[in-house]
Amino acid sequence: MSMHPAIPTLRTGLRGVGWVQRSIILASMFIVLTTGLLGLALHRGGHASNLTDIQNLFVLENPDLIPVDSWDPMIAALDWLHERPGENVYDGVFFKQHIKFQYPVTSLLPLEAMKALGVLDLVAFERINLLFVLATAAGMAILVLEMAARLRLPGARDDRLTQVLLGGFGFVATLCFYPVLKAFSLGQVQVWLNAAFVFACIALLRDRRMLCGALLGASTLMKPQMSLFLAWAALRGDWRMAAGWAAVVVPGVALATLLYGFAPMVDYLDVLLFIGRHGESYHVNQTVNGLVNRLLHNGNNLEWSAEAFAPYHPVVHIATQVSGLAFVGFGLLWRRRDRGAERILAFVVAGICFTVGSPVAWVHHYGILLPAFALAFLILLEPGLRRPAGAVTLLAVAYFLAGNVLFWPVNALADTPLNVLQSYLFFATLMLLGLIPVLAGRHDRAAAALWGVAETVGRGHASPVEEAAPSVVALPRAAAETPVPPLVDEEPPLFVDLDGTLLRTDLLYESLFGLIKARPWAALLVPVWLAGGKARLKAELARRVEIDPAGLIYNPAVLQRLEAERRRGRRLVLATAAHHRYADAIARHLGLFDQVLSSSDRLNLKSERKLEAIRAQVPSGIFDYMGNDEADYAVWRAARRGIAVDAAAGVVRHAATLCPLETIATPRRPRLLLILKALRLHQWLKNLLVFVPLVAGQKLGEVGPTLQAIAAFLAFGLCASSIYVLNDLLDLPADRRHPRKRRRPFAAGDLPLDLGLSLIPGLLLASLVLSLVALPPLFLAALATYAASSLFYNLFAKNRVIWDVMLLAGLYSLRVLGGATATGIVPSFWLLAFSMFLFLSLAMVKRYSEMDSMLKLGLGQAEGRGYLTADMPVLQSIGVSAGFLSVLVMALYINSPEVGRIYDQPQALWIICPLLLFWIGRVWLQTHRGLMHDDPVVFAARDRWSLAIGLVCAATLVFGRS
Repeated sequence: MSMHPAIPTLRTGLRGVGWVQRSIILASMFIVLTTGLLGLALHRGGHASNLTDIQNLFVLENPDLIPVDSWDPMIAALDWLHERPGENVYDGVFFKQHIKFQYPVTSLLPLEAMKALGVLDLVAFERINLLFVLATAAGMAILVLEMAARLRLPGARDDRLTQVLLGGFGFVATLCFYPVLKAFSLGQVQVWLNAAFVFACIALLRDRRMLCGALLGASTLMKPQMSLFLAWAALRGDWRMAAGWAAVVVPGVALATLLYGFAPMVDYLDVLLFIGRHGESYHVNQTVNGLVNRLLHNGNNLEWSAEAFAPYHPVVHIATQVSGLAFVGFGLLWRRRDRGAERILAFVVAGICFTVGSPVAWVHHYGILLPAFALAFLILLEPGLRRPAGAVTLLAVAYFLAGNVLFWPVNALADTPLNVLQSYLFFATLMLLGLIPVLAGRHDRAAAALWGVAETVGRGHASPVEEAAPSVVALPRAAAETPVPPLVDEEPPLFVDLDGTLLRTDLLYESLFGLIKARPWAALLVPVWLAGGKARLKAELARRVEIDPAGLIYNPAVLQRLEAERRRGRRLVLATAAHHRYADAIARHLGLFDQVLSSSDRLNLKSERKLEAIRAQVPSGIFDYMGNDEADYAVWRAARRGIAVDAAAGVVRHAATLCPLETIATPRRPRLLLILKALRLHQWLKNLLVFVPLVAGQKLGEVGPTLQAIAAFLAFGLCASSIYVLNDLLDLPADRRHPRKRRRPFAAGDLPLDLGLSLIPGLLLASLVLSLVALPPLFLAALATYAASSLFYNLFAKNRVIWDVMLLAGLYSLRVLGGATATGIVPSFWLLAFSMFLFLSLAMVKRYSEMDSMLKLGLGQAEGRGYLTADMPVLQSIGVSAGFLSVLVMALYINSPEVGRIYDQPQALWIICPLLLFWIGRVWLQTHRGLMHDDPVVFAARDRWSLAIGLVCAATLVFGRS
């Protein structure tokens, strides 16, 4: 898809076009004949078929055919919300009335609009659904034409008959596909989602990624599982798609909140959890949940109940959860050369996985298979591809099973172990999922074997550099440089990439994080800039963010190589997609390059565009290129020799097929260890504070509360790690100048910055899921407060004197409150007061130790902090005083009546006060001597005296209770 074959002879081309036409006609006949003949056979036997549902598309006046499957429950929920504002709609409609309203309240927004227009009735829904079915068919016709053109099928771009056949094939296949037809016959909202997914595929192929994201966002308002595409886009760094998704979802959620309140958003989670625990045994549920329910005969698999779900069964629940995680994980992580339009393969696979990984996915939900079937069929028509009969047969069988209704014969096996055959559509989906990666590999191998030149501007497409030009800057050699005699064998120029090659970082992310750090509110404009393309985004960031070239992390092996080439007199050119302001500054700082090719305000100099700029500077077309990732394939393909710097193994393997390749590899620790280091797992020790309410409430050791406290510990840890990663990304310049923090993985360039952007939402999502599944809703509020406070601290309060330590103390206290909400133990006034003073003292310890480090380095102030080293006596005074006040609170608590009601021997608790006085005094003495760890809680967890004092205090509490 990124290359095209050499121009064939006329005879060869006509033969190829004719073969493609014949294949399309045969495939269309296969679809029509199987639909028609099978339909007639089922009709004669008195059974429903595809023909029945095709008839329903056009018989609109029969009241018996008016669909109600989605709309009746949605109208019932809408009426409930209007009649009982503020009440729990899911409790009233789903759980008490047993009406299967399984959608979020955001799905009711179109109904609100129809009600306002006076057209809220089922006949209107039916006509709207018909329009969406026809739009899906038209969209599939367009999609097939687009994909055929991308695959360079003979005749797809210039032969009218081939184009008509391709478009007709997509249209007819859609109107014969049983899941699409059934969605219409039932009156399902899935009809809308099918159309949205097809047009999202078209938008992705046309590189309209914001539009693609917006269509997925509209689907998310109806079906929350489509929100997984936000994670899919984030994992690939596709922020334009993510921005489009957010541009629809955020206003939709805000409008629904305005109309119905925020409570229904939270109440909907109960419905999702209930469905996940039970699922459906009915044979139309084509998931692992339905398969296992039927194998265990857990519920009636022949009759659908409008009021009940399958009974709870632990085996079904476990199988549902494990399979769901496996499918979703595969959909999120499976990738190939998925850049730009080539992401369509991974995109359609993700859509299938997100559907089949749900606890309940009815037959009509599988309309999402259509783009995948079309893509697999078109790849089999690709020139130069080896087409084994097995692959063609497997695709035909999979389509036959997925595209037709076959329940009548297999339902006779409902009471036998062979009822697994009722999941024939599920098995057809597995066939397709297994076939697509195989065909993708064959496509790549065929492209490498037959297609020899880079794709140039296609027929009917605008030039990639239209109305734009790269920034080209010639740099004179230093005057003091010793003249070097010309090389005996003149070598061609060496073009050097910047991000990830010369630099161990990426300037786009460096500038983005710099903007977020300096101007958080301006960062809200990033989606707007990105909508105008990456060139505009880079230009806007470069105008607002200054980057010091001396503070960046360079690859020493690359610098050494370039210096050697420079001494030999070779021409060196920096060729980068970074903005010219940054590229020019770096080139001047290093003094190694003769010329700089970089992105301008209107052109992002990457891949093919970089190659065009290089060719413009090298009339002979002979050059060497040093790069690091997949975007450099186009340049390596045209280069005489290539140099891959710290490239992934897959990149090196593929690049070696494009040109003679040399590698430069920097020894690094395993990435998993680096990620664990970035998560700062040792800081999780602070989360032990969630166990404080258990100790104070004398419930430590009780199974239920202890397990909940453990879950809270993990949830806080995951959330805190996401904040640590964000903090590292925002503090890159300051950390690189710090004597110890410069060794952090992101600051040192050991981990790519875009990985951090993936880790942050991933860790937050894991924390959220754990909280929703294992902990009460009030804990989620405490966790959200902690996350918001941490974000506010990092963006606004970190350099504000006093405010920062107050927030730090609050973050410690929030862990205690989180433990209280997780275990249901109400914290006492004494515990809160004690925590406030003690944690304020520890926050002052943290700041004092930072100032002490700066004083030893001869600096008057730490970067990013509002304190001076001259403030250290004041910090110490406040910290010691707050620490001793916490001991005073403890003494007053021991003397209070509450202690007598809890402890049998309260006088034993007095030993805690002198121990605390000793510990606080020792902590501050260690801090004053410069022996304190950055975090005093971590220090306490490692210090023998602190551990011994903690054990004595714990033993005292136990003794006082006995």
